Amino acid sequence: MRSFFILTTLALIISTPLFGQYDDPPSFQDTLEVYQDLFEIEEPLTLTIKFDIKEFQKTKRHGKYHPAEMTCHVSDSFTVKHDVRVKSRGEFRRDWCIMPPFWVNIRLAGIEAEDLAEVTKMKVVTRCKSASIYDNLVLREYLVYRIFNILSPYSFNTRLVKLRYIDTGRKDKVKEVWGFIIEPEDMMAERNNAMAIKSDRLSLATVNKEWMDKIAYFNYMVGMMDYSVTGRHNLKILTLKEYGPTGFIPVPYDFDYTGLVDATYAVPDENLGIASVRERYYLGACRSEEVDKKTIQWLASYREEIKDLILSFEYLEESERVEMVDYIESYYQEAESKGFINRSIKSTCR
Repeated sequence: MRSFFILTTLALIISTPLFGQYDDPPSFQDTLEVYQDLFEIEEPLTLTIKFDIKEFQKTKRHGKYHPAEMTCHVSDSFTVKHDVRVKSRGEFRRDWCIMPPFWVNIRLAGIEAEDLAEVTKMKVVTRCKSASIYDNLVLREYLVYRIFNILSPYSFNTRLVKLRYIDTGRKDKVKEVWGFIIEPEDMMAERNNAMAIKSDRLSLATVNKEWMDKIAYFNYMVGMMDYSVTGRHNLKILTLKEYGPTGFIPVPYDFDYTGLVDATYAVPDENLGIASVRERYYLGACRSEEVDKKTIQWLASYREEIKDLILSFEYLEESERVEMVDYIESYYQEAESKGFINRSIKSTCR
């Protein structure tokens, strides 16, 4: 990703018409500093995407690509533009949302960055519908990704985005929303010296037991019941290139159906026998009580760090942050209670 922006910016330095107006042209070193560690920087990225959103919405169920112009606002006086393509993605959200998550395809953008040799598109998560409450849902889902970043290096990095749409299908109507971009799968794998496994025929028996247990408890904490190793449903699978944990490494993603996000459209599988995604239901493998206690202690060691992450997140309203922390705390209090393992884990484990 870093190479993408570095090489792009270097090319544009030679071609001044693609830049905004500025007093002093940025140096190559300036651009290096701007784009260094793209997914490690907490400051939001500012992007404008200009395309026919009206037509995009008409064809969202078909996953049709649409031409678009993407502008990265490096500063008030310096912008970088690219011709890209966008298309809708996701299962439920592609049907439900007025503006579903989408792919930004950079394959035809003239980018020849080594880091992107196997990456042609990036995921963007954005506000699902027009009501302002959906901005909060985007920010809450972003925080779930950040929480799992704390818990595991085998996780998708994300970057918060101040996203400005220009709808050419509605006389260049402008809308500004929150969104975030997700680290491409192959980049995440390479960062962990691993390769992504594409098979949908895996099972719980084939993945690393320790990491699967950790993910199961994490998912229980955040109220995630919409995942499966088989079919790689909301789980990506890695295999390490060198010595490391035995078995495949699962990596969770797509957290809009968690109780912690509490999206208006999220409903649990009717087979679980619960009424709301806010109720927790354990879907992990059955382990010994000793193993369960070890995993509980592991997650407990991150309690304060998780709370601090949420409470310090300035872009979400304070009431939302407090409510998220209360939900996290309800897990920790439950996990400390007598009989928790037998009552909440052993009763539904597989």
